[in-house]
Amino acid sequence: MTTAAYAVAHSVMPNLMKIKGIALVVGAIERKDSTMFEQVWMQVPHKPELVTLFRGTYQLGIITLPKPTEMGEAHMCAFVAKKGMQNVARYFLLEHTYVLATKSDHTIISERDGSRQVQRGPGPKLAGDVTADTAAFADAIMLIIEPPAVVSRR
Repeated sequence: MTTAAYAVAHSVMPNLMKIKGIALVVGAIERKDSTMFEQVWMQVPHKPELVTLFRGTYQLGIITLPKPTEMGEAHMCAFVAKKGMQNVARYFLLEHTYVLATKSDHTIISERDGSRQVQRGPGPKLAGDVTADTAAFADAIMLIIEPPAVVSRR
């Protein structure tokens, strides 16, 4: 069953990026201008935190989402733009999941790739602090975008 929060994270937000463009969306987040997202929060009542982080040549606009109550719902989403390149736009989610073997909650990072959602690997453990959690999410995204070089020791 798809919840409204799931629909916001997986459909509404990526479509907003597609319609408005990455520069406009990330710019609104940087200015902490939530007016672009007001229609979204009318569907799912929530007061989001808007955080902008810079990692090298990338700007990440991160928005907190309503606290997940179901697997697949997301804690936050990130719009990623590369400075000076309007055609580079990526969308990531930090999704809630439950691991039955350990009977514990975890996070996974997924990325919108065209019309599909692709899991990119485990996400960071959340601390409950917006500043720390958004920074950990941004760092995990950057490991996906620019993985560290592997040094061969032969």
